[in-house]
Amino acid sequence: DGIKIHPPHQALSPDAYRTGDCPDLAFVYEACAERGVPIMFHTGTSIFPGARSRLGSALVLDDVAVDFPTLKIILAHGGRPLWTDEAFFLLRRHQNCWLDISGIPPKSLLQSFPRLEEIGSRVLFGTDWPSPGVRSLRQNLEDVLALPLPQAVKDGIVRDNALRLFPPKGRP
Repeated sequence: DGIKIHPPHQALSPDAYRTGDCPDLAFVYEACAERGVPIMFHTGTSIFPGARSRLGSALVLDDVAVDFPTLKIILAHGGRPLWTDEAFFLLRRHQNCWLDISGIPPKSLLQSFPRLEEIGSRVLFGTDWPSPGVRSLRQNLEDVLALPLPQAVKDGIVRDNALRLFPPKGRP
């Protein structure tokens, strides 16, 4: 189970519960935190018509992570391409934040996140397929597995971390 919020296309900042623009977001965050349901937030720009890319800034999720410390927050696309440093900061600061690498070409992942190994236990594999630039799920997986990272980090990224965040039903 999980929810995705796409601020650039919903034209709604994740902190809208603080500004008064959407106080009901706090209810959503509280309900998800109580139930252990992760919320994935699109972070990064969007090239699609109507997108308000400024709403893809990762740093605004700092307020959400502070105000809802048990909410499982996934930063989709790692803030790519403008806010990868913000995303990395959030993962180092908040243990309830996770990084989704979909939409980041695996061969350039370590350019975007040169210290990826430090947060490797909360990084999730994804491809954003079908989308421009993603030709093959298999190739993306092989490219991640070819990165110069310890095998345990790569295993976490492609499997183990997701199993911890989304445990199979009936298992803790």
